[in-house]
Amino acid sequence: MNSQQVPSSLRDILADILEISPEQVTPDLSIGMVESWDSFRHLQAILAIEGEYGVQFDPQRIPELTSVSLLQTELEKKGATL
Repeated sequence: MNSQQVPSSLRDILADILEISPEQVTPDLSIGMVESWDSFRHLQAILAIEGEYGVQFDPQRIPELTSVSLLQTELEKKGATL
């Protein structure tokens, strides 16, 4: 999998918040793989993604959204246009 499979807006949000290059944002990327992806930045990312896509994640699901592919799947479930 490569970064081309991640929508550019999602890739840019995560790259910016996690302070990594956009090329590093792949569907496989998860919390344990990036030192900067801590609980605070996870919440920042969730809020930025919600704002960008006009969705609201279930607060109980947020701790489970620990990878780019899980975030994408959840956005699709919410009907977001990726």
